[in-house]
Amino acid sequence: MRNINKYFVSLVFTAVLAASAYAQDAGRTALPFLKMDMGARYYGMAGAATAYADDVTGMTFYNPAALGMVESFQLAGTVSEAQLDMKYHYGGLALPVGFLSIFGNNPLNIAVSGYMFDKGNTDDIYSRSIGDDWSFTFSIGEHIGTTPWEVFGSSADLEHYFGISGKYLRSELAKPVEGNVTGDAFAFDAGYTAVLDKHFGVGVAIKNLGTDIKYIEESDPLPATLSAGMFFVPVDVENIYWAVSGDFIAYLKEKENRVRIGTEMYLFDLLAVRGGVKLMEEIREEWSLGFGLKLFGFEIDVGTILNPQLNDDKVYQVSLAYKFPVKKEDSYSAKEESRNDYKEYKKKQEESAFERAQRNSNPLIYQ
Repeated sequence: MRNINKYFVSLVFTAVLAASAYAQDAGRTALPFLKMDMGARYYGMAGAATAYADDVTGMTFYNPAALGMVESFQLAGTVSEAQLDMKYHYGGLALPVGFLSIFGNNPLNIAVSGYMFDKGNTDDIYSRSIGDDWSFTFSIGEHIGTTPWEVFGSSADLEHYFGISGKYLRSELAKPVEGNVTGDAFAFDAGYTAVLDKHFGVGVAIKNLGTDIKYIEESDPLPATLSAGMFFVPVDVENIYWAVSGDFIAYLKEKENRVRIGTEMYLFDLLAVRGGVKLMEEIREEWSLGFGLKLFGFEIDVGTILNPQLNDDKVYQVSLAYKFPVKKEDSYSAKEESRNDYKEYKKKQEESAFERAQRNSNPLIYQ
């Protein structure tokens, strides 16, 4: 019961943060790059990753709660080409700490990431840079417990995860004549995810809550975002894995909502095909497509947007990630310990049953 209360505390904490942010009046926000999708894998799925995120990019950009799933050291990087000559680059790493714990159940995991957004050049003869935006993030996440569930007559485990991130943000804006001005801000994210037997999950994340960013005299708030999502896996057989994910996203300051739906299919745990659609966009729906390849621990992903309004602009992301193998001996040791505990339990049960039988057959001896 105490563990369940902790899960509710996590949810209430996130809900309070969302309510406080939503209470603000509608208006414009700064740093729109914080609302863009990151990672070619999720880019190809239209960014539907609040519950489905399970790698270092998803943990540091979509929902820090997913960081609790990390079992080994991970590295990832992304390069992207966007419309209007804009570019952005991402790099991150995540690893299990092996000690410390927020909720007292399991050792926490940590991640660090950096993100640079190049806003392109001006149209004048000197082609000056409009400026760059930067984000540096430190995240912690933990598996906070397990709840046994009975599903259609069979048992399954509902795993609970919680995570938080702190961000330092820096932005440049071009002056009308020459040079740039800079502004700084701090923000944090918080998230919760629950996954049932790795085939169904729900998640919620509140992101970009922090200080306003100020350049010279005027300041603008960050794009505070509340996202809620779910995923399920209709097919998981020997050579085919198919998942469907959906998100509802609320931009709290702008009072705008979005819906994202994405899907991912793996063939032979080698080749991935992805697709997605963004609904409730400002102009029209936006479709995405992506592919991935797993090879020797490396994952290479490509994602793009299928939108005729982009004309000839090339819009794509390319990501490269590597996950170090999980130590097999650790997994085996845990199973062996579980087997030994079960043997000891059975032995005590047999001894207790034998003693009861002896008492029943010779009541005078045991008086």
